[in-house]
Amino acid sequence: NICGTGCYYFHDNLNYILKYGEGYGTKWIYFPDDDGVLHYINMTTPVEGLLSRNVLDNIEYRLYIWNNSGSYIMLNELAEPTDKGNQKLTSRILLSNLPLKVITHGWRSSADTAGVMSVKNAYVEAKKSIVITIDWSITAESLLYPWVANETKAIGARIATFLDNLNYRYNISGKQIHLVGHSLGAHVMGNAASKTKTRIARITGLDPARPYFEYPPQENSGKLDLTDAEFVDVIHTCAGLLGFQEAIGTADFYPNNGIAPQPGCDNIMKFFEACSHSRSFFYFSESIKYPKSFPAYQCQSWTEFIENRCGQYGYMGESVYKNTTGKYFLKTNAFAPFGKQSIV
Repeated sequence: NICGTGCYYFHDNLNYILKYGEGYGTKWIYFPDDDGVLHYINMTTPVEGLLSRNVLDNIEYRLYIWNNSGSYIMLNELAEPTDKGNQKLTSRILLSNLPLKVITHGWRSSADTAGVMSVKNAYVEAKKSIVITIDWSITAESLLYPWVANETKAIGARIATFLDNLNYRYNISGKQIHLVGHSLGAHVMGNAASKTKTRIARITGLDPARPYFEYPPQENSGKLDLTDAEFVDVIHTCAGLLGFQEAIGTADFYPNNGIAPQPGCDNIMKFFEACSHSRSFFYFSESIKYPKSFPAYQCQSWTEFIENRCGQYGYMGESVYKNTTGKYFLKTNAFAPFGKQSIV
């Protein structure tokens, strides 16, 4: 069962102790990068005293062009194209009055990885929104996870400045903006939204990172929170290990109980938690293409879901109803298409 606020245990504790050793998930954990390489994280390392560095020049803002999903215009923090020859096209895109989708990555990752690309491509192909990806990989690549986790606040503050400049230069209001972040990137987006001058409409947290946010809990960690935007939806796919177990959004979705291994990840010889952690990306990108493929049901627990004792239903992903609140459970397929419902 998914525990409530303040609960920091992780599921199947004994199984993981037997697999990895004493203290796994509470004192230390393996956290994978996007290549599947495992990195040891000592979860008892204090974050106090970790020095912040200037991240101003270490963030890339990429504005995508519809007619070629691989082409983008590089913007600076002032929301200006770094190549002045692209100013006319930049203005045409950003003054289109369309919704703005902003996507970012997590630890030891970048905006070029498969997960970010899957979401970006789905939005670009739909041709219904402005699409920007944010790359903060120069900071994210550090092997010192506690330091990177602590830096999510500074990264978020820089992104907030960028979003404010979009508003100033192109009149893009917070009502148009939807931020999407995976793992540590979910906390980055929460920090960004909480620091903008205008209220952001929506944040989607894709399996927000657990270590140094949920457990061990840190004072003023800057974790993603339902107060960061008008609507915050969270998709949990490795709850209690790499991702948050606690419900932290306006609406929290727990496909397959939200835990590892997600269907299709249990047959992978590598670290199946990594596969499960990244599944949130691919569930979400599929929901952009097929809005009603992930019906979910409001329940207090997985047991209630299995026993058909749930309340109202909604849809997980891009087309979530904005009046959706609470915990929702659902099942997925092991392979794409992951959605159980007929593709509509």
